[in-house]
Amino acid sequence: MKLIIAEKPQLAQVIAEAIGIVSRKDGYIECKNGYTVTNAIGHILAQKMPEEINERYKEWRLEDLPLQVRPIPLKVKPQTSKQFNIVKSLLEKAQTVINAGDPDDEGQLLVDEIIEYCHFQGEQQRILVNDLKPESARKALAKIEPNSKYKGMRNKALARTQADYLVGLNLTRAYTMFARKKGIKDVLSIGRVQTPTLALIVRRFEQNRDHKESFYYNVGGKFAFNDIAVLTKLVITDNIPTDPNSEKEKRIIDENIVNTIKNTCEKLPCSIAKIIIEDKNTVAPLPFSLLDLQVRLNNKYGYSSDEVLKITQDLREKHKAITYNRSDCRYLTDEQFSEAPQTLDFLIGLFPELPTEQLNKTKKGRAFNPEKVTAHTAIIPVTGNYKLSDFTAKEKNVFTEIAQQYFIQFLPEKSYKQLNVIVECGEYQFKATENKTANYGWSKLVEDDEADEENTALFDQLSTLHEQDKGQCTEIVIKKEKTKPLPLYTEATLLKDLQNIAKYVKDPDIRKLLIDKDKGKDGENGGIGTPATRSAIIKNLADKGYFTYSAKKLIPTQLAIDFIHNLPDIITYPDMTALWFDQQQEIEKGHLSVNAFLDGIEKFVTEQIKQAEQLKIELKGEPCECGKGVLILRKSDKGVFFACSAYPDCKITRPALNNEPMPLCPCCNSNLKGNNAVIECEKCGLKVWRKLLNKPLTDSQLVSLLTKGKTPLIKGLISKSGKEFEAYAKLNKAEKKVDLEFPKKMDKSK
Repeated sequence: MKLIIAEKPQLAQVIAEAIGIVSRKDGYIECKNGYTVTNAIGHILAQKMPEEINERYKEWRLEDLPLQVRPIPLKVKPQTSKQFNIVKSLLEKAQTVINAGDPDDEGQLLVDEIIEYCHFQGEQQRILVNDLKPESARKALAKIEPNSKYKGMRNKALARTQADYLVGLNLTRAYTMFARKKGIKDVLSIGRVQTPTLALIVRRFEQNRDHKESFYYNVGGKFAFNDIAVLTKLVITDNIPTDPNSEKEKRIIDENIVNTIKNTCEKLPCSIAKIIIEDKNTVAPLPFSLLDLQVRLNNKYGYSSDEVLKITQDLREKHKAITYNRSDCRYLTDEQFSEAPQTLDFLIGLFPELPTEQLNKTKKGRAFNPEKVTAHTAIIPVTGNYKLSDFTAKEKNVFTEIAQQYFIQFLPEKSYKQLNVIVECGEYQFKATENKTANYGWSKLVEDDEADEENTALFDQLSTLHEQDKGQCTEIVIKKEKTKPLPLYTEATLLKDLQNIAKYVKDPDIRKLLIDKDKGKDGENGGIGTPATRSAIIKNLADKGYFTYSAKKLIPTQLAIDFIHNLPDIITYPDMTALWFDQQQEIEKGHLSVNAFLDGIEKFVTEQIKQAEQLKIELKGEPCECGKGVLILRKSDKGVFFACSAYPDCKITRPALNNEPMPLCPCCNSNLKGNNAVIECEKCGLKVWRKLLNKPLTDSQLVSLLTKGKTPLIKGLISKSGKEFEAYAKLNKAEKKVDLEFPKKMDKSK
């Protein structure tokens, strides 16, 4: 018997259809030509926990660190034990086993572990199937290879998995135990990808909070050429002094300089120095990888990255409507190009409103580039026995985005003319730019072009000008602008930064290692994690109470801030990922053994345990009435709340504002803390009492006051004379107090 083990049931079904099904059994399918197809259910084996390896490790003790757990044994996961036993019994009968794990190192290891755990002694082979289509499976079966060819991939994944285990469990125990000596009861969780991700959230929050406001000047010019008014922006040339500390863009920070420009140009003659009209094209954006899809859905609908992952999993496995959903790739194969006419016809049947006038089913755009396809292709729709009414509302939204992004690959490029007018006035230059769309092409489907009509009118007007035309400067417009802090992360912006976290690494050699790791990966430039794991890591950090959501913004809790401040850079920056990568490349080539690599990891862990002993963490916050800890933000299924840091010894809790984390101080952007009586700023001294004239304010009123500066109209307020009236509560930032504002119809004499 030839036994094929697929990673998931859906792929097993596709492979069986490709071979030819004889009969279906419980947990496997008998097929033609002596094949039997079975499957894992993702990971059906798991690493044993330390206490399962050594009962002594059930209790956390510093003297037991580092834990002696190598070689790390596996166990059968209880929830998948039935399927494991089916696979095991089939392996006992098979002469040949074929690994049909996903075509990456994790997929290789997942099935290899099952084969090794069951001590299979027969021939081992490998097939690589990229999507859930019988034709793809048939082509893969025609290219069966020896499984030994992929031993390096298996060892690379094994080394990374076991190293993550050793670092995460040892250092989590170390930091947690040293923190408990200081009265902190929380588990302080450490992870190679998890901790640098949390550090990004904390650092961005602090940069936003501690931003020091400064000013710069934008200069524009209004020019008249006969009856044509030209609105321009100043061109920052070398003769204009700018902020020497601004690296990203040249900014004028000296008011005297802009006043000189104004005095030099205003009401004086000018001329057209140059007019340039160019034909431009914009190609359609590529089909989605998982990360780019998560970013789109978070921005457009507010879906979390984990939610998008689960929805795409259902679209792929339940509905069989899309290709592999955990892909890090945005390119497609030649085979997918040959299938395009059929796929497009299918989509037009699902979405009759799709624009077909300019559709070219034979257009082979830049997305079809087999050389850039990694283990998987971009996420695209596939034909099948499904319809839109089969989907939930969220599934339909996600599928629609995927379908449209695929469809636009076969529409024309967006083409337009760009006009640039350079106006000279004295020694200064000013520039006006306008575009005129010639063909909306793909953009008509996925972009908002409402402003194009106004742009077209301005373009037509400016295009009547000629070089050397004379005119006059009617006004120089100076705008004093405030510098803005880096915005707080949303899931979308955090996911994008995780693709390029190398830019935050201090050591140039380590930064180069991270960037080299991602060579050939479109969109990745020194990242950590994978498209599939990043969403789980973000969710895990939220579940552990390390950050909360305010609208879509990620706000770290005080526990997270204090924790990150007390960790060494090697843990809070992605240095470990970079250093491991170099060694894992050697493992994949067979130049370094897994055991030698793990020996080095254990030495590193021992050094970091000694470092953890220096932990100086002290939680800040309002003292709890129990006297044992402080109140910090926590999160549960019921929402966000304040709880004592001495939990579980103390179970005192208080509701957070509006069941959400406190907003930042409206006066200084610092942290607010609150109790049942007052909300106050940690820095500037702002106090907002929960009662106004003895009337308790609701959470929604307090939120409006702190975020908008004013409440809705409050009824039932009682004056000193005992009379009832209504008014708005308004924040007086200058004096850091709350004033009353009366509606216009109200008689203030009350």
